[in-house]
Amino acid sequence: MKVFVIRDGVFTLNDGVPSSNLLYYAAFPKRYLAVFDSVTMVGRLFSKEDPTAKPVTGPNVDFVSLPGYHGPIGFLKNLPKIISVINRSIDPNAAYILRVPTTVPSLYSVLLYLKRIPFAVEVAADPYDGYSPQALGNHPLSRFFQWFFPLLMRWQCRNAVAAAYVTRDALQRRYPARNAESSFSFTSIDLVPEAYRSEPRTYESTRNASLRLVIIGNMQKTLKGHDVLLHSLAKLRSKNFDLKLTIIGYGENLAFFQKMAEDLGLKDHVEFTGKLQNGEPIRSVLDRCDIFVLPSRQEGLPRALLEAMARGLPAIATRVGGTPELLEEHALVEPDDIDGLAGRIQHFVENPELLNQEAARNLALSHEYSMENVTIQRNRFFERVKQASRRV
Repeated sequence: MKVFVIRDGVFTLNDGVPSSNLLYYAAFPKRYLAVFDSVTMVGRLFSKEDPTAKPVTGPNVDFVSLPGYHGPIGFLKNLPKIISVINRSIDPNAAYILRVPTTVPSLYSVLLYLKRIPFAVEVAADPYDGYSPQALGNHPLSRFFQWFFPLLMRWQCRNAVAAAYVTRDALQRRYPARNAESSFSFTSIDLVPEAYRSEPRTYESTRNASLRLVIIGNMQKTLKGHDVLLHSLAKLRSKNFDLKLTIIGYGENLAFFQKMAEDLGLKDHVEFTGKLQNGEPIRSVLDRCDIFVLPSRQEGLPRALLEAMARGLPAIATRVGGTPELLEEHALVEPDDIDGLAGRIQHFVENPELLNQEAARNLALSHEYSMENVTIQRNRFFERVKQASRRV
């Protein structure tokens, strides 16, 4: 059986072939071939060439390209063409897995429902957080989006033949599946054996030491809270804490955050790595840093946090989505709380015993999310989708 995997991700070209830095063949679509005969990836394709991206297609994997657009206005302008492409591509004998909450998969869910074609969902984040005024920069439609998209996702989960959640409990409470048999839980990250350090970090006296914070996060929007972290760092440096920051990631807001760092007097204390390949390039940067910080405004179960935990890093993050399933209360702060985040970082920096405790705890917990464990749960979900999608 063929499976359509619909995501709202950004795909570019490499020598004319649909490509991605995250969702390339070996890293993502190939996993579905463990259960399905073939895979069709569906996503927004931008015409720009990116020589660092890797092909999405490969043996038994093809690609349906939707118009490349950004934002609600871009979506509305391209809506007739998007609907036309979707209707032409729909195969009533295939299975469908939609990664929600995002726009294109949501449109697919409505069209498939109207055609009485079953679909499954992978629930990756909470739209209530992602469409908040703070997350959308006080967009005039944010309140409407914050009401509409959670309502839509509850409908999607109730009507899906199977629902896979990246959290163990957090998203399930707000967006329950139709029944227990159709509900599954696993993260979308593949923590391969080499992703793990053999031993946790160790810290000695840190009060006067020069420590480096690190964040991994896409900069297409402001959902990862880079702005909050930069302002918190400025507060701490004004108190004579010798802290530096490495920012791993890229996106259209990169220049905006670089300018913010300069305006805050942090130009010489913040390193922007830009785009890095997954795997060893990111791990090598994490290994020269001391504390991972993720002040997100929206998360499902943050993959970047799990990567950092697997490298034995202490971590501080916001109390959103499934993050409290990974970190204890003393490592959590509220979103958009600059003073609270600065205070929590200061508390960690001033307590090397706490840093040692958190490093060991995080490394141990991350093993529960190993590729071996995740693959078992993921394939159970795929089997359920395949069985429920068969036509009599």
